[in-house]
Amino acid sequence: MAKSLLSAEHFHDEAAALAFIEARVWPHGPVCPKCGETVRVSRMQGKSTKLAMCKCYVCRKPFAVTVGTVMESSHIPLHIWLQAIHLLCASKKGISSNQLHRTSA
Repeated sequence: MAKSLLSAEHFHDEAAALAFIEARVWPHGPVCPKCGETVRVSRMQGKSTKLAMCKCYVCRKPFAVTVGTVMESSHIPLHIWLQAIHLLCASKKGISSNQLHRTSA
């Protein structure tokens, strides 16, 4: 029996979802959304730092891969966003919010 596409790891794990999005948005490494810098950018380390935060040392601004997307200020986890985006794109006639809730939960 074939595995469902929704059984992929990035649909169920936050770190895997972040890696999946970063690989598509930043194929050559992080890019500052403010100034476009790619060289003087590094990942922020620390216990209080959110997952996958980067800092640009040219404009001194922190950023993440979700900056400028609908996921930027959302409290919904990224893996749930990926599930919803996949279901919306894969359905021929669209999908109701109730069906989306039942499937993603």
